[in-house]
Amino acid sequence: SYTFLGGFIAVCWTDFAQGLLMFAALLIVPGIAMAALGGFGETVGRVGRIEPAHLDAMAGVTPAVAASLLGWGLGYFGQPHILARFMAVRSVADIPKARIIGMGWMILSLYGAVFTGFVAVAYYAPAPLANPETAFIALSQDLFNPWIAGWLLAAILAAIMSTVSSQLLVSSSALTQDIYRSFLKRHAADRELLWL
Repeated sequence: SYTFLGGFIAVCWTDFAQGLLMFAALLIVPGIAMAALGGFGETVGRVGRIEPAHLDAMAGVTPAVAASLLGWGLGYFGQPHILARFMAVRSVADIPKARIIGMGWMILSLYGAVFTGFVAVAYYAPAPLANPETAFIALSQDLFNPWIAGWLLAAILAAIMSTVSSQLLVSSSALTQDIYRSFLKRHAADRELLWL
């Protein structure tokens, strides 16, 4: 409903709020978990004793794996909902600042996600998780008061809502511009396209 009623501006503001929630959660959860394990050095030591290969970022990286990683990493910049953000920048002069903010957020968020999984290896070593993909959820529930854990778990929903609202916006733009305007009504007014 907020995407339908507010359009791009609503998506930008809600993405900002949801992004702050995700950003905080991805830094707080691994940080508190590391502190519970005795700090960074102790966490790394435990992971090294469990599986030394986890401490080598290049372990198991073949040329095919490297190409796949490059495809995923470099493909991020071509995703329609990411491109739409940069196309909406007010002026070319704002691009360097937008690039720093966007890439800074992504780098810190990705490190937070990686460290969440890394810390979970050490934290759950005595009784490994049945599904390792639930590491963030399990750490949130085990380390925090239920009220705080609820906010942290809301970060997962924020990530989903952020992506969905962006994809809805990009899809509706593609349908109106690329299909309706191109094939059905070439001279449609901008107001008509907006309502459509």
